[in-house]
Amino acid sequence: MSPPVTELEQATSKIAVLPLRFDTGPGRPLMAAILMTLASALFACLNGLVKQASIEGVDALQISFLRSIFAAGAMLPFLVRPIMRHGFAYLKPQRPWLLLFRGATASVGVIVWMTALTMLPLAEVTAISFAAPLLATIGSAVILRETVRLRRWTAVGIGFIGVLVILRPGMLPMEPGMIWALYSVVGMAMSALLIKLLTRTEPPERIVFWTNIILSVGTLIPALTAWTPMTLNIWLLGIGMGTMGAVSHILMTKAFAAADASIVMPFDYSRLPFVAIVGYFAFGQVSDYVTWIGAAIIAGSAIYIARREQQLAKRSHPVQT
Repeated sequence: MSPPVTELEQATSKIAVLPLRFDTGPGRPLMAAILMTLASALFACLNGLVKQASIEGVDALQISFLRSIFAAGAMLPFLVRPIMRHGFAYLKPQRPWLLLFRGATASVGVIVWMTALTMLPLAEVTAISFAAPLLATIGSAVILRETVRLRRWTAVGIGFIGVLVILRPGMLPMEPGMIWALYSVVGMAMSALLIKLLTRTEPPERIVFWTNIILSVGTLIPALTAWTPMTLNIWLLGIGMGTMGAVSHILMTKAFAAADASIVMPFDYSRLPFVAIVGYFAFGQVSDYVTWIGAAIIAGSAIYIARREQQLAKRSHPVQT
């Protein structure tokens, strides 16, 4: 993924996600908090399954394909209703080349994210991924030409200080896993921007369908270069990764449908304690306090940006009473 969530969507995991409409929540904050917390817990378990697959000798390229293909299968039932209502013409994209680009970047993002997860402690990768909303804010200004004022630029700057706190350049050697994690952040931010563009003309189910198709094809070819024979354990891990990924994104979508992004955003960052629990009990990983400090700085900045965007949206489009 976290992806990314004002999207700024999470971790998310550089996998296909349901695009979210953040400005239409009917105002059920407690339900939204519960749904987002459950989604975060499942994301943590998903990352744990990825780490376990790598311990069993499955290459990150193959893990990426298994995650993608099983997630695609888990998502198919959600296409039944719109197809029954509109026919298969509903799946025809209005901007196929942009969808293809979205799927291609998602394929690279999945591989990069999975590689980072296999090389670093889970909590450290998750903490670095929190920077994705900050990059998405920069991309919104530079690429989408959206207005980003001084307060949000300041929050972005503070957020990247948090990234430096985690990486500690000059104090710790830059491990290859950290570089892969930073690449994955770029992929998450790109995913957020492409979804913003696509949702102007494409319904969510169509984006999900084609992204999953392209993801499965795009990750299969690299996976074949490092393929490990499928044992029962690997089959179960693949099914688990796909199912948890699909269900977590459905829960995340429902959370954003239930309340505004500024309310839901803080609960997305519960991924870090959940991941820390999985890492400790399943793999004996212990995160140092500096990682938590850096993650808190990044999360605080991203939450501020989400709240600021929500306030500006309300001013631009006041609710009629």
